[in-house]
Amino acid sequence: MLIYSKKIVQFIGEITATIKNVLAHEVRLRVAGNYFYDRRQQSSYPIKVVISNQNNVLGYFDPNFYELGFHECLMFANKYQLGNVIRHELAHYITFINYGALKTPHAPEFREFCERVGWGEEVYKASFDLKVEADAMQENGVLRKVQKLLALATSSNQYEAEQAMIKSQELLLQYNIDAQYAQQDNDEKVFLKRIMKQKRKNAKMQAIARILGTFFVSVVYARQGEFVYLDIVGSSVNIEIAEYVAQVLDNELDRLWQQAQTEKRLKGMVARNSFFRGIAIGYCNKIQALKGAYNDDARRALMIIDKQLITAKEMIYERLKHTYSKGRCCSLSAALGEQMGRELHINPAITKQANTAACLQLT
Repeated sequence: MLIYSKKIVQFIGEITATIKNVLAHEVRLRVAGNYFYDRRQQSSYPIKVVISNQNNVLGYFDPNFYELGFHECLMFANKYQLGNVIRHELAHYITFINYGALKTPHAPEFREFCERVGWGEEVYKASFDLKVEADAMQENGVLRKVQKLLALATSSNQYEAEQAMIKSQELLLQYNIDAQYAQQDNDEKVFLKRIMKQKRKNAKMQAIARILGTFFVSVVYARQGEFVYLDIVGSSVNIEIAEYVAQVLDNELDRLWQQAQTEKRLKGMVARNSFFRGIAIGYCNKIQALKGAYNDDARRALMIIDKQLITAKEMIYERLKHTYSKGRCCSLSAALGEQMGRELHINPAITKQANTAACLQLT
């Protein structure tokens, strides 16, 4: 997952400044703003830096996003170590521009480039030990409890199912309230994870995005090249829950549509899209009704959480556009979808993370 906070945004700025200096004075490329120009390709490329907590990966270059990623533990590395990691990942970036994807990450072309610009073994190997502790005991406890409650929410006993749904929402709310107090005196972190890579945004993706919003995360549509993604923003616990919920819904919505087609003889894209939108409306209205029964303190906490997610999006995205989708509607499909949405139950099997130390590597 990608990580953001005030300190991390400042760290990103420091890395970006180093990258510009290295590109201009060591690689001898023209830098303008947050882009650099490669004479061989006669094209400009973005300077985009992100910070992650990906286990075992100290740094990486992602050619899909033209993105340079660095582990958050590097905030505590000395300038010499950090500089070598930055140069190492820049070498991956430049060799990708010049040669495309190499057969192996550290192929001869990679080493030749490093040597040509005067970077020695300390850069093209850039191997040193930094360890990060994955301390997630409290988070795992919350995940396990939510998992059990969502499993109960699929019970054929309607009362038991509704009570389990209520308790799962209350548990997530209390977790987020506790997290607020725990981070009052610290640099509050928010996380981002990209999911659901597909060619274009459609009604099913929009329905899933709307439902995920009930799990205390913000969802943003992100386009890169010819693909569109859902960016999930929030705490690490909420993101892990929302990610698996999205995986469940991706299959479940198709199954429900096939059921509706068989039972009501629905067909066509308009009916399908209306059905998916109806499911999202029905499910979200059910959750909103549950939240309507909260006391005043819980309602105030919900407002604070919503404001925090808005602030987080503003910190991560410099320019965020709002899009609205319009289309024809099939009232029969929409009504049936809304009914099924009110009856929709989600049973994710959250995977427990191990509380172990991981040795980080460069890619």
